[in-house]
Amino acid sequence: MSTQITASTIEQISTRNQALELIRKTLSTTYPVALWRLPNTTDILALIDITSEEGDSDAEIERLEQCFVINSYDQSHPIHPLVLKGDIMISIHGSESEVTLNTTLKASDLESFNLAIDQASLSAVGRSARASERHPDFEEMVTEAINHIKSGELHKVVLSRYQDFDLPESFDPIVYFEKLEKAYPNAFCYLVQTATYGAWMGATPEKLIAIEDEHYFSTDALAGTQVLGEVEDLSDVPWTQKEIIEQAMVSRYIIECFKKIRLREFEEVGPKTVKAGDLVHLKTSFKVDMKETNSPLLGSIMLELLHPTSAVCGSPRGLANDFIHSHEGYERELFAGFLGPVGLGGNSRLFVNLRCMQLFREKARLYAGAGITENSRPEKELQETNNKMQTLLKVIYS
Repeated sequence: MSTQITASTIEQISTRNQALELIRKTLSTTYPVALWRLPNTTDILALIDITSEEGDSDAEIERLEQCFVINSYDQSHPIHPLVLKGDIMISIHGSESEVTLNTTLKASDLESFNLAIDQASLSAVGRSARASERHPDFEEMVTEAINHIKSGELHKVVLSRYQDFDLPESFDPIVYFEKLEKAYPNAFCYLVQTATYGAWMGATPEKLIAIEDEHYFSTDALAGTQVLGEVEDLSDVPWTQKEIIEQAMVSRYIIECFKKIRLREFEEVGPKTVKAGDLVHLKTSFKVDMKETNSPLLGSIMLELLHPTSAVCGSPRGLANDFIHSHEGYERELFAGFLGPVGLGGNSRLFVNLRCMQLFREKARLYAGAGITENSRPEKELQETNNKMQTLLKVIYS
């Protein structure tokens, strides 16, 4: 690929390696970039935003086109997601790729992008690592949460923690992303970098909402976690009362959201056991015909009602969120927020940002949480967070 990037040279990119090299170079600039692969698909998609200054948007997602949105855990009521415009869209299928440009791009935009790419040195992505914030012993925090729940103040609270790990000297985020998306075909795998949030990567199993063909809305209730044992069929996986109750709480929360907007016509399937890497979860799926129910803005309405869901916050949401802020001792940032592509061919898919890590220049900060109920055991909840972190660690050190 020529070092002088113009509309014609970008659109001439036709191989996987050329496309990934453009993304790799962009990661060394200040331009926002998102790379992802949807669950149970093989195509890798990406976009680069070269015209907009980063800022939050209050537009309904149904009115957004060809973009990637990112919303932190605390950005809610109302949500104000960061919107990355698809000025440069990339589709990778096998060894081939296709690049298209936004028709509104100006020659000066491409010239500025060309200069940044030309000067980019392929250094490590991300910011310098922050000092670890002090936060409480996780098992002690879980014990306190259980006591609050037993006293009747809470029904459930989702507590999280993070841990820093040294990255290998040869760590390449593009190579790692390729390993991740092959290892977890059922997850939403992504790599994003913005000035606002830095660099993040993950493989999350939890869909928040989806809109298909501007016609169908869907969302999932995903809760309950255990390591996949030796079973012939996923339907044979045994679940404890604690896990069944935890999943039922998330399902009820979604149904309560439907009731708030007086929506009664929806399909409900589950709960059933689903696989996410070496872990399994309980999932119930909900689907709504937006045209039959005359609800063209259902996606935006449900985002406001759902985020943060009881699967990442707790119930009642206000009390659970207060407990999280007063006990966890750190800002979740994008962990337990949501992100995903919006307005691509009439389809939008947003996922809860779980099984994720923040990339610094020499370290990765991994995040994981566990749903706490009155039947929780602190040592088991700590082990659950360890198991969830293994999703990414296995690929980092493989």
